[in-house]
Amino acid sequence: MSKPWNKGKKLTPEHKEAISEALKGKAPWNKGKVGLMPIPWNKGKKLSDETKAKISESMSGKTPWNKGQKWDEETKAKIKEGVNKHYENIHGDTRDK
Repeated sequence: MSKPWNKGKKLTPEHKEAISEALKGKAPWNKGKVGLMPIPWNKGKKLSDETKAKISESMSGKTPWNKGQKWDEETKAKIKEGVNKHYENIHGDTRDK
């Protein structure tokens, strides 16, 4: 399979601005369209205990992708701020007390 001719090419700021101006005022391709994606055949189906056990066994022993990930203090502060904002929107107060 070949890659597109423009994959990895950088757009100039002028080109980005021209594209932005050309698209302003146009409706998105999917505006007003409903049900474009088919509903999965297994949506809403309950898994049997046997199936759950098989899935659990197949996943055991695998390391999560983010295990051992280290965050600097700035990133931790951003995450904390986002969590507090979310909590405040839901409950009306912050978690820090």
